[in-house]
Amino acid sequence: MSRAGRTRGWIGIAAVACLGAALIASPSLAGAETPPAPSGVAGPVLEPASPEGAPTPDPAVLAELLAPSLDAAPLGGDLGAVVFDPATGVLLYNDDGDIPRTPGSVVKILTAVSVLQAIGPSTRIVTTAHYDPATSTIVLVGAGDPSLSSMSAEGSSLAVLADGVLAAADGPGAGASVQLAYDTSLFSGPVLGSGWSADYPVTGVAAPVSPLVVDDARIPGGEARQPDPALAAATVFADLLTQRGLSVGAPQPGRVGAARQIAATESVPLSALVQRMLTDSNNDYAEILGHLAGASRFGSGSFETGAQAVTATLTSMGISTTGITLFDGSGLSVDNRVPVRVFAQVLAAMTRASASGEQGGWGWPVLGGLPIAGVTGTLADRFYGASSYAGAGFVHAKTGTLTGVSSLAGTVVDRDGRLLVFAFTSNSVTDIYDARALLDNAATVLALCGCR
Repeated sequence: MSRAGRTRGWIGIAAVACLGAALIASPSLAGAETPPAPSGVAGPVLEPASPEGAPTPDPAVLAELLAPSLDAAPLGGDLGAVVFDPATGVLLYNDDGDIPRTPGSVVKILTAVSVLQAIGPSTRIVTTAHYDPATSTIVLVGAGDPSLSSMSAEGSSLAVLADGVLAAADGPGAGASVQLAYDTSLFSGPVLGSGWSADYPVTGVAAPVSPLVVDDARIPGGEARQPDPALAAATVFADLLTQRGLSVGAPQPGRVGAARQIAATESVPLSALVQRMLTDSNNDYAEILGHLAGASRFGSGSFETGAQAVTATLTSMGISTTGITLFDGSGLSVDNRVPVRVFAQVLAAMTRASASGEQGGWGWPVLGGLPIAGVTGTLADRFYGASSYAGAGFVHAKTGTLTGVSSLAGTVVDRDGRLLVFAFTSNSVTDIYDARALLDNAATVLALCGCR
């Protein structure tokens, strides 16, 4: 197949994977005593990790070709970089890959694998409404769905949930007067992560973390987030119930107690949520899904249990967690520390699983969610420079950016058709735009590599 043909094939495969995920009939989290077991092996998202006849790059040649980009002054010298051949497990390039560094948003790769392993890619997150006729109280229960919408649309919707309440035979009935409570007991602990700026909600970077959010917790008319996303969601739900003829009291925090479920609304499959989180680097999705992984494994979702879920997942994959310190699931925390070899090892495991089905039952959305250079998500406007244009379409990678931090971790097919995995992080960036360009150039070196 020609190089251009392989580009079209890769993009098409990723798109089909995303579409297919949205059509899967799946279990839900509502009422489950234990998380449903992941099931079903998806087809490969990437070409096989060991194409027949494709030679392995020579590490010495590869190091020489990468040096002009990775040794450049704008990256500042505090750099970790690794390149793996996932087919053989051979480490082709290693520059301080075991030293923990602040990685930025590439942490979302770890959040993705942890929640996928915890509850499975076909799971749909179910937001429910319960009713206690003895107290005339409706309870809106947050289930950790980051995609909940106020309007009827694909996936979960408070409008659909409100319709369900009015249609329920054992519900309050049209014209009734009710109280509205909202239950956020699925998550606990701080709502802002350690190492976060206190103004992240106001500036629209991330909302306070809650299992109950609607419309991305955005304040209408701008990017700023609601200071109390659960109360904002309950207020929207109260308005929707009022529009349908109920008289609704002011929403108050509460618990389900004796109330029985009368209505529900389901998200799209987790696979689609994870891919959206990775492609767009959505901080709110990452934090809610990270908390959800923690809740599934340890009973309550928090920044702490989310980090523990990542550690448990990596351990189950045989990946050393030495040097990992996590304080959130989005990578916003400046206190996070992860060696770059961890990201490369995770992606290498995913590529092998995609080809063999070894772990493909739960991990396949990770590869399909990586932004495509010059095409999708956070890489849509990158790889257009003279030194990186040849990487467009061939590099699939997660980005990471904080003050002084620039990261890129992903997969690439080289000139000979061999799939490689890489991870780069600098913690001493002097110019973020120059640093991004240099990391793009380094990934493009891999795409052009014959390296023999």
